[in-house]
Amino acid sequence: MDEQGVKTQDHYFSPLQIGSIAETIEPVNIESSVVDILASIKDEPKRKVVPVEQNGKVLGVISRSTLEKIAGSASYTAVDTGLEAYLIPALDTVEASTSIDAVMADFLKGEQGDDASWFVVQHKQAYFGVVGIRKIVEYTNSIQVRDLLRAGEIQQNLLDKSLVNDKRLQVLLFNKMAHELGGDFYRVFRGGKDRYLVGCFDVAGKNISGSLATMALGACFSALELFKFEGGAEKTTQFINSLVRDVNPPGIFVTAVLFYIDFTTMTVKIHNCGFSPVLIFVPLENNRITFKAIQPSLPPLGIQEELDVDTGQIVSLTKGLRITAYSDGLTDMTNIHGERYGEDKTFDLLKKFHQVPQNNLRRFLDQEISGWIGEASLADDVTLVDMRFL
Repeated sequence: MDEQGVKTQDHYFSPLQIGSIAETIEPVNIESSVVDILASIKDEPKRKVVPVEQNGKVLGVISRSTLEKIAGSASYTAVDTGLEAYLIPALDTVEASTSIDAVMADFLKGEQGDDASWFVVQHKQAYFGVVGIRKIVEYTNSIQVRDLLRAGEIQQNLLDKSLVNDKRLQVLLFNKMAHELGGDFYRVFRGGKDRYLVGCFDVAGKNISGSLATMALGACFSALELFKFEGGAEKTTQFINSLVRDVNPPGIFVTAVLFYIDFTTMTVKIHNCGFSPVLIFVPLENNRITFKAIQPSLPPLGIQEELDVDTGQIVSLTKGLRITAYSDGLTDMTNIHGERYGEDKTFDLLKKFHQVPQNNLRRFLDQEISGWIGEASLADDVTLVDMRFL
């Protein structure tokens, strides 16, 4: 099967039509002997079932294992017939061009028993083949997995666009998704020789719904770059807030922290929109370090039509300054005993960053996360931005 479609017995079906997965097996007459049927499929070891017809109508299928069991019975004779007792009746007859989703939807709404698991497939009012519920489920699941992986690749491509090549600044951008798709996002936008916007976002939605919002954010930043947007901190935050409101339905919002770095004024303006506290590590004399936490001063993006962006906080740039932001997926991750990682462990972890070269931080974080959750699963994406000013 390829993405364009499937050609079966000179018929063409899309991957979403039932004909693309139907097994085009010739039926046997209901009066055929077990020996003859087994002989006809002897050279087809992968054949699991045989369709059975009567008077030109396919009634259902009989499994190979059942045929072999009958033939191996001490009481069986070669003249025995009576396949009716072993027949798995067909659920229904469906047109080969019918969508797989429609077939499954009708099945799930029905009241068939657990043993009713096969469909007869016809095309242009003629018998075409048979298909089992198990194969349909496996196939639809494989399509969903493939599509999720492809969507994940698109999302990862947006994340990979955030690169910084500036001797004045080192930026670590870390993201560990809990699922194939995530609701966390980061991006770096260079608004001139001496100005950067570094953004970290956490969408109030997981997996597919969250990823759709993050892709919209990615498109927003791509547009800013394409049109060389230079609107300043206040205008940019308002623009992103308007975009989030416009593309998402009511009730979906985005927590975010936006860092507007300006090397001409040697400042960083921080708009914390409902995100986790931002930690500022300031170097002192004698290799000492002090820190402060900047709490959210703005509501999450997408809730209010207008933001009071003048409430942003400004930090002076100094050599050795370090600023770290992280999504709540880090503090909220739990181990196999249900114990939360929490704020204290998070702060202790971030303090250790000073002893770890930035090019080793990614592996350091991966080891910490894996060591904490152990055999448990990650419930939420973990995203972290660490900026060091040189």
